[in-house]
Amino acid sequence: MKILSISQTQAADRYAIEHEPISSLDLMERAAQALLSWFLQNIDPSRPIVLICGKGNNGGDGLALARLLKAKDYRNLSVFLVDHSGSPDFEANLNRLGSSVYQDLLKDQISQDEFANDTVWVDALFGSGLSRVLEGRYATCIQSLNTKEGTKVAIDLPSGLMGDAIAKCDLDLVFKADFTLTFQYPKLALVHPYTSALAGQVEVLDIGLHPNYIQSAESRFHWSTLTDIKSIIKPRKKHSYKGDYGHAYLLAGSPNTMGAALIAGEACARSGAGLISLNTAKETFGACNSRLPELMLYERSSQNPGLESYHAIVCGPGLGQDEAVNSLFKDILQYWQGPLVLDADALNLIAKNPSYLQWANENWILTPHPGEFKRLLGLDQLGPDQLDLGIEYCRKHHLNLLLKGSISVLIESNGDSTFFDFGSSALAKGGSGDLLAGLICGLLAQGYTIKQAVGLGMALQGRAAQIAEQELASPHAVLSSDILNQIGKAYASF
Repeated sequence: MKILSISQTQAADRYAIEHEPISSLDLMERAAQALLSWFLQNIDPSRPIVLICGKGNNGGDGLALARLLKAKDYRNLSVFLVDHSGSPDFEANLNRLGSSVYQDLLKDQISQDEFANDTVWVDALFGSGLSRVLEGRYATCIQSLNTKEGTKVAIDLPSGLMGDAIAKCDLDLVFKADFTLTFQYPKLALVHPYTSALAGQVEVLDIGLHPNYIQSAESRFHWSTLTDIKSIIKPRKKHSYKGDYGHAYLLAGSPNTMGAALIAGEACARSGAGLISLNTAKETFGACNSRLPELMLYERSSQNPGLESYHAIVCGPGLGQDEAVNSLFKDILQYWQGPLVLDADALNLIAKNPSYLQWANENWILTPHPGEFKRLLGLDQLGPDQLDLGIEYCRKHHLNLLLKGSISVLIESNGDSTFFDFGSSALAKGGSGDLLAGLICGLLAQGYTIKQAVGLGMALQGRAAQIAEQELASPHAVLSSDILNQIGKAYASF
C-alpha cells in the first residue's frame, strides 16, 4: 500500500470526485460511514463521546459521524464547535445534525469534571489540512485534551501533526491519540519513527477512492499489510528434503551470552530453514546440545569454515567484540557475497570500525534498534531527520536497514521505504531482536528476497507474540521462548 503525500491525498480526493463521479459531500458521508463501522466494532454505545470539530472538512467528518452515531443509539454525545460557519461540507453536515446532539462552542479548556473518566474524545479539528504549528486557543485546547482521562481517537491525523512536514511538528502541541482512523492509506507522520507514537494504533479505513489515481501516483514510501505477507509465503513441497530449504550460518554467542545465539538459532530453524550451523565457543557446546540439538556446531577459531555451502548468514547475537571475533567477522564482510543479516554486536563492531562499510553491498541487511542506529550514525540522539539520515546511509553504502521500533521501517539500498506495524508490547523484552534476526536469516536461506524476508519475519514474530500474549493473558509475562513456541501457529494464522 502506497503512502501518499498530503498534496497527493488532496489530488486523490479531487480525482475521485471528478471521475467516479461523486460529490464532495457524498464522499464525506462515505468517510463517516467508515468511521461509524469502526466505532460500532470498538466503542460501547453506553460510553460518553465528545467530538471536537474544526470548521473545515475534518470537522465535517466529525459532524457526520455524530449524526450517524446518534442514529445507532449512541445517546451520550456532545459536540464542541470552533465556529458555526466553515467549509460548505462542514455547514451542510452541521445543518443535517440539527439540534439532535448537544452542541457548544469550543472553550480553551474543557473541564474534566463535566465528563466521566471513560469518555471517548474525538479529535476532528484539523486532520491533514494543517500546515503550521498550533498556537493560541487551539494549542491550549489540545494541551487540555491531552490531560483528560478516557480514550482519544483522531480522525485522519491527530491535530498538530503535519502529514509530511515532520521537522515542523511541535510534539508538545499534538493531540496524543490512542487510535487514529485515517482514510485509504496512512500518512507519513502516522508511521514516521519521530511522530508515530502520537498516533497510537493506526487504523486505515477504505473509503473507495478511485484506484486509477492511486495506482499512478509515485511514492517511495509503502505500508505493508497482512494481505501482502500472505501472498509471499512459499508452501512446503511433499517431495522435498532439508537441502531444499537452505543452509544458514550463524556467527553468534559467547560463554556469557549464549541465550541470544540460541534464540536466533531456534528462530532460524522455526522459520523453515533446512540446516543451521552455529560458530560459537567450545565451552558452550553442552548448552547448545541441550537446548537446540538441531544445530550443527563449529568451534570458534581464527577461521570461518568454508562459506560456499551456505545460503544466508547472520552475525551478531550475543557475539561479543573481542579481537578473535572481530577477525572472523571481518572475514565474512570481505568475502561473503550472499544475504547477510547484521545485528547486535555486529552493528557495534561496524560502529567502531566504519571502514568495514567499504565491503557493503545490496545483500547486507542491518537491523538496529534506536540505540544501535545512533551509534552507527555517531549521534547522541535521534530527531525528526532520522528517516532521511537512514535513507542517505543506505544510498551511500548500497545496503539495507531495518530500523526497529513499535512501527519498523525497512529502507532499501535505493531509498525505498516500507513500514510495518505487526508488533506487540510483549516484544519489549530482551531477546526479541535476536529472534527477529534469526527469522530473517532463515527466510533468506530459503530463497526469500530481503524485502520478503523482513516482512514475513516481522509478521511471524508479531503474530506469535500476540498468540503468546493471549495464552499467558498478559504481555507482561511473555518471554522470547514463549514467542518461539508460537511461530507455527503464527504461520497457520496467515
